[in-house]
Parts: sequence; C-alpha cells; structure tokens
Amino acid sequence: MLHAAACGAHADTKALARIFLALAVMQGAVAVAGFVRSGRAAAVALVAVNLAAAGGWLLTRFTGLSDIPGLEVAEQPGLADTAAAILALVAALTALTTMLDLAPANPRRGLASASVVVAALVIPGMFDITNHDHGGHSHDEAAPGDGHSHATDNHSHDGPATDAVAVAHSHDEPAEATPNGAAANHSHDDGTAGDDHGHDTAGDGHSHAVTADPVAATGEPEPPAWPRPWDPSQPIDFSGVPGVTTDQQARAEQLVVDTMRDLPAFADVTSLEALGYRSIGDAGTGFEHFINFSMLGDDKVLDPTAPESLVFQVGDIADTTDRTLVSAMYIAQATSLDDPAIADFAGPLMQWHNHTNLCWGSSATGDFVVRGVTDEAGNCPPDTVNTGGQFPMVHVWIAPHECGPFAALEGHGAGQAGEISSAERVDLCAGHDHGAGHGTDHGHGATVVAMPYDPTKPINLGGIDGVTLEQQAFAENLVADTVRNLPQWADPAVAEAAGFHSILDGGTGHEHYIQWDWIDDDVWLNPHYPESLVYEPQPDGSKQLVSAMFMLPNGTDLADVPDWGGPLMQWHVHGDLCFTADPVAPSVAGTKPIGGTCQPPLVDLGLSPMIHVWITPNPCGPFAALEGIGAGQVEAGDEHFCNSAHGSH
Repeated sequence: MLHAAACGAHADTKALARIFLALAVMQGAVAVAGFVRSGRAAAVALVAVNLAAAGGWLLTRFTGLSDIPGLEVAEQPGLADTAAAILALVAALTALTTMLDLAPANPRRGLASASVVVAALVIPGMFDITNHDHGGHSHDEAAPGDGHSHATDNHSHDGPATDAVAVAHSHDEPAEATPNGAAANHSHDDGTAGDDHGHDTAGDGHSHAVTADPVAATGEPEPPAWPRPWDPSQPIDFSGVPGVTTDQQARAEQLVVDTMRDLPAFADVTSLEALGYRSIGDAGTGFEHFINFSMLGDDKVLDPTAPESLVFQVGDIADTTDRTLVSAMYIAQATSLDDPAIADFAGPLMQWHNHTNLCWGSSATGDFVVRGVTDEAGNCPPDTVNTGGQFPMVHVWIAPHECGPFAALEGHGAGQAGEISSAERVDLCAGHDHGAGHGTDHGHGATVVAMPYDPTKPINLGGIDGVTLEQQAFAENLVADTVRNLPQWADPAVAEAAGFHSILDGGTGHEHYIQWDWIDDDVWLNPHYPESLVYEPQPDGSKQLVSAMFMLPNGTDLADVPDWGGPLMQWHVHGDLCFTADPVAPSVAGTKPIGGTCQPPLVDLGLSPMIHVWITPNPCGPFAALEGIGAGQVEAGDEHFCNSAHGSH
C-alpha cells in the first residue's frame, strides 16, 4: 500500500514511479500467493521480494543509486519509507520462520500481532506520503548554512525527471542532425579562469554575491540571486532559487558534478579529431567550439561522457594546441525551447537557447563551419546556408564563470532564448556591470574598451558606436575565417597556378594578384575563393601575403552593398584606374579623372566594390584600405575611415 501510494508522490520522476509500482505489484503478488498456496515456494518468494525492498531502502538512505533517476542522491530516512522498509523486513522474517519451522505455536496470536504492527505503520505512513513532498532528494534536511552540496559524486545515467527527454547520462549523445545550433562566434572572455572581473560584495554594483541570510522588508529571508558566480572549487549548492523543485535542484547539481568529473577526459584538443569532433571555425572569437555531428539527433542528452560539443578557451590562435577546455555544450534533439522534456530538467536553473542566425559553409578540409550571421533581412552571404538553429543547447562550465555554471557566452554568442529577454535570462549576468575589457557593451552597461587588432590573438572588434552585435559578430567571423584560411595562398606560385595574375603594382609597396574569373561569380567574402590577394614585396625579393581583397560583382553600387559589418566595414571602388587591354592578365598602366574615360589603348574595367581583410596588423584596423591612390573612393558623403580603435594609427 505504501509503495503504491508512493507512485503518485513521485509522478514527476516517471522511472522512479514505475519502480514503486512494480515493487507494490510484486509484494502484493507474493502475499496473495502465500495465502492461496502456502508452502516453501511461497515463503521463498516472500523472503526474496521483501528483503530486496528492505535492502533497496538501505542503499538509498546511505549511498544513493546512481543508475536510477530520482535516487542518485542519498536521502534522510522519513516516516513513510522507513515504515515500508520495516514492514518488508517483518514480512521477510515471518516467511523465513515458516521455512525454518519456527512459526509461533498460536498462529492466531501472530496474525493479530502482525495486524497491529501493520496498522501502526501503514496509517501514519499513508498520511506522511500525502502530506509531504518526497521529491527524491531531501536537500532541505541538512543543517541550515552548512554550505555543503547535497549532490553526490555518483554518475547518474538517467537523470531527468521527465522520461520524454532521454536526457540522462547514457551514451550516444546527440549533437545535432544539422550543425545549426552550434555555438555562435562572438564570444568574449567573461568569467572563465583568470578573468579580471571584480566581485566585491561591498556594493560595487555587482549583485552577484550572496549576502548571508538577507532579510526583506517582510522579515522573510530572500532567496539567493540567480545566476550566481560559479567557482568549481567550492561546494555545489543551487538551493534557494524560486520555482525550482528539489528534484530539479538535485538533477542540476548532479549534472554539474558529473560534468566536472567526466569532461576533462576531452581536455587534449589534439585527440578530438580521432573522437569525431570538428571545430566550427570560431577560434578567433576567443572560444572555439568542437562538435561531434554524429551525436546530433540521437537519444542521449546531458551526458558528459559523450558531449555533443566541447568549448575551449583560445590562447594563441596560430597554435591550434593552445586551447583550454572550459565547458561542455550539450545539444538536445530538434525541439522547441519550451519543450517540458528539457525545460523541466532543472527548471529556472538552466536556460536552454539556440542559434537561429548562423550562416554555415565548408572549410578547406570540407568541414561544416560558421562563416557569418544573417543580415537584417535574414539572408546569409553567398556560398553559405542558414540551417535554422532548432536544436536547443545549454552550457555546463568546469571553469569559473561570473554568470554561473550554465552561463551562455555573451553578446552574439548568447544565441536566442525564445521570447525571453536578455534581462530575464538566467544564463547571462543580465543588468550587471562586468567590468571593463570585454570590448562591447552587450546591453549590460559595461565600460567598453576597444582592443587593437592582432591576428595572433582572439579577435574582438567591439567598441565602435553604431555597430550592432550581429554586425560585430559578422565582422569578427570574417576576419577569423580569413586569418585562418587565407595563408593557403601565401606562395604566389600557388596563386598563379589557380589563375591569379599580378596587376604589376608592386612599386606602390603592395602588389595585387586578381583572379578575374571570380569577380562576377556568386561566391563572396570567402578566403578559399578570394577575388584578389595582396602581397608585400620584401627586400630579398620574396612576397609576403598580407591581405585579401574581396570584391563584389562589377556594376554593384556602393549603396547596394549589404550592411554586413556596419561602420566596421567600409567598402570602396577604384574609378580612376586604367588597365592594359590584355584579355588574360590586365595590369594597371595609368589613371583617369573620376567619371572620365581611359585613353586608348588603355581600358576601363568597370567598378567593383571591394574591401580588404588584413591578416597582418594594420594601423587602421583589419578592414583598412590602402593609403593614397590605393584607397580608392568611398560612398558619396563619406570619408575614408581609419579604425584607430582597433589599429595603431
């Protein structure tokens, strides 16, 4: 009777409720068998079933059962569960005395005694079940203020409270059937190990620190704020968050425990390729995501032994081994963000999000990588595709993070959380001052400090007025993609073999090679197919690749260039150059007045909007035009922009 009643009390943990139901049926069945056909077989069945029930109670009270959702954490004994265990033990011992011919001489008296014991235990036990929430994890029963985490170190392999999520710790994790939800690219170092964010609890504007036992005007203690700064070296305690059940708290704490224990197995970035993980090409943002696409869409989520995505903090961009594992990014099957199967796993503790505006394309090795973000109209640049981003994801950090253990990356990297505003999200430090140094405001009122452009370091183009997060993300992605992939053209001979021809302007200090067939195609801003390469002649006669010069089709008006990077990216044209009439390799041989015509035999080759992306430092930033005549002409009414915020001019 007690175990049957427990099914309803644990209905939010279906697997556990089914265990109670099965146990109640088995106990009832062997009891009926004992009444109908008494004998040794019935006695053995009674002993086996009830000793198993009593033994299970002992385990759940002292160690927990890591493979059973809802029982991962050891509980304090309660009235109902203790009564059920005592009754199971009485049934087993009574049956055992029958087997050993030790039954009492007066069975009627024994039956009466048993009835009294049963009534004395079952009736108050039933009241206890109906009046008390046995959430499976008695987190509130520890001494107040003990500061200890009540999640054990057991690896839970079926952790969710709702079996609709095969969210649990089982292998074969999904990572996305399509690489849409992968973490975005604009991500700043906002609280991982070694961050410089101050957390003075004495009124510095941060409301992250939790004061001891705060009391509201009503005299009632206020719950600690969420999210809270996360330090993996401290006890895990997510208690006191409004709207979070004890089961949700226990699952969240257990997930963090499991992740901290198991995720370091993936810390060696050089081993990831053999394990099926591929970079999405966002190292230039400061954080690089690796995804195992074969895990996307399977039936396992939130398994640190098989994470869909791994997040590494980038040291030296050029050194692909200089990466530090800081977080898992778990990715669920394609579903809505409010699907109870994921939303109810940890309730308000965990914020699931997705990335609906990423543009994906192929890398030189054929890997699917992020190449940019959609424009205001929702369109991706040519040669890239938007995959929809319908795979919810959530981070779990194993490194310190100012915005909590489930924090999203900030800025564009935060993705979208449905209808929830940034101020309401529980995976961002919404409304708090993070301190200077991020390079972008993110809407949190932080002091913005622009960082000089250095291609060897994570790329941060924040700090320019009028630039949206999407524009900043696009510009940063473009620079990162170019820095990573343009060096395949470092040898001019390789470029010439691919159809590039010099326009013989090396005397200016920069020599342009152009692939004329690529100007009017439909591939833009792609370092694998750059329309022009810029080399810098060296004293020894060699040529150093320093920049791409991406070009749009001839005849495109400057006013019609998509506003991909906003004020960060200033396009220009050359309406004053005259070329030789060589049909294969035209070269610059003169100039003309703007709007005029070239003197024969020189020819005008038309206007094509273009922009540089430098892979070496430039005094005017990563998109700087050349100076003098090389600067070309910008849109009417504008002046040539020197981005001194990200340069050294």
